[in-house]
Amino acid sequence: MNIAICDRYDTDVARINELLDANIKRHMLNHALLDVDTFTSTDELLASPKGYSLIFLGILMPGTDGIEAARQLKDGPNPPIIIFTTKSTEHCLASYNLGVEGYILKPIREEDFEKVFTRLLLPIFPSTHTLNVYSNRLLYHIPVSEIFYIESIGRKCMIHTSRKTYETNMALNHIESTLNDNSFIRCYRSYLVNMNYIQDILDTEIQLTNDDCIPLTLRKRSQIVKLFNKFLISHSTSE
Repeated sequence: MNIAICDRYDTDVARINELLDANIKRHMLNHALLDVDTFTSTDELLASPKGYSLIFLGILMPGTDGIEAARQLKDGPNPPIIIFTTKSTEHCLASYNLGVEGYILKPIREEDFEKVFTRLLLPIFPSTHTLNVYSNRLLYHIPVSEIFYIESIGRKCMIHTSRKTYETNMALNHIESTLNDNSFIRCYRSYLVNMNYIQDILDTEIQLTNDDCIPLTLRKRSQIVKLFNKFLISHSTSE
């Protein structure tokens, strides 16, 4: 997804970029799915051949002002979502008449940016398969592709990812049915392993690429090896 940040001040461009990165991390989204371009002139933005899904746009700009730039962008064949960033509320009516979706006052506060991000950017963000869990009373959207394995300890589960480990009260059986992903295998009653991260299968344990080892019973080993080989074959043919 293409996003543009257009503001005459480099400090404001940097601030928007910083808040954008922070919200992407907070919502556990994949930054690689975004392509962000920055402009200090609306004329440069309007001349760009690239189409943008969302644009942060300053109003008081050199050359073509933000209001006129928004009008031209909204009249185009693929009108983007536009969020005005300005120091004044005097352009609110013009913003409404143009169909501009967002309006953030400068200096941009974190809470104001997060509201706009949640309302306008989150719904159009390229879909990533996530496991949504509560950990320490906070909701996390964990990209499934980043999960190494899930471990059941008592009444809790520990979700081990490439970023950190999350503790949740969700039962392992519930997580397994929620994932509904054939990349995961129940190799032991208390473990659910992402086969994308299996490095080796030994007699009594599975070695993962992050150097963690998962216990494995001899009784289930042959079944696990068959499933893993089938997984490898299916992925090699799909590629």
